[in-house]
Amino acid sequence: MANLKEISKWLVIIGGVVGLLQGILTIIGGSISLITVLTLNPLIMGIIAILISLVVLATSGVVNIPALKFDNNWIILLILGILLFVFASDIAGILVIIGAILLVVE
Repeated sequence: MANLKEISKWLVIIGGVVGLLQGILTIIGGSISLITVLTLNPLIMGIIAILISLVVLATSGVVNIPALKFDNNWIILLILGILLFVFASDIAGILVIIGAILLVVE
């Protein structure tokens, strides 16, 4: 059985990929997020979602972008998950938040 750190790593990676796809869909116009409809321009929301997703992926070590890489700490992932929840999609943010909480539990 996999330990909590490995499960957390995979949840963060999947959340980052889903957030990236949702950011692209927001730019294209296929977003169904209520927050996107009520607030900013979908182009701006999509770009912010893509940037946050790239930061999540760089922090988890999937993408090698040194300028976007932070420490793989639970509080940073929790903040990024909340931002991803607000700007991209519910599912991506929830996955990253659960991954950050699992890092705390371990």
